Amino acid sequence: MTHMNRFAAAAMLLALAACQSPSASSTAGANPADARFITDAYQIIEFDRQEGQLARTEAKDPRVKALAAKLTSEANEYAARIAPLATEAGIRPPSVLRNDLRVRLGHMRLQNGLDFDRTYLDDQIASHEEVVLSESAMTPQEHSPPLMGVARSALDLIRQNLAELRALRQQIGPGR
Repeated sequence: MTHMNRFAAAAMLLALAACQSPSASSTAGANPADARFITDAYQIIEFDRQEGQLARTEAKDPRVKALAAKLTSEANEYAARIAPLATEAGIRPPSVLRNDLRVRLGHMRLQNGLDFDRTYLDDQIASHEEVVLSESAMTPQEHSPPLMGVARSALDLIRQNLAELRALRQQIGPGR
């Protein structure tokens, strides 16, 4: 697929992102801030899982494959840590990715070779930056203490992964 065709396909996919995004459903009495956090966390976790699965078969650089496997494993561990908190709060995480993440996955599927590797790393950098910003902005007054604890404990690992992603992205270099 030519660069222009990829651009046109990506632009078309972005237009679809304007549709309503799925969110968690909660029972009466659930903390709205916790419901938003859990929704966002599950969105990024599922995005990491799906991108990691693509990277297993599509990545060219073995370092990208190894990092993708690591990030997927950590996403699974984080999901296991917040699942009981969601259940306890009566929050049911979304089962469908929000539209912007589906668009990004669609764009990933259009890539191959080093273009895939670069796009994967760029997407992971963007999602890790999103998580750092959202978790850094969390306030104890809005969220339940157990959820705050899990979020804060994951923040250092997310920052380490972000540094690793950025370093590998720099080593792979710019695209065409």
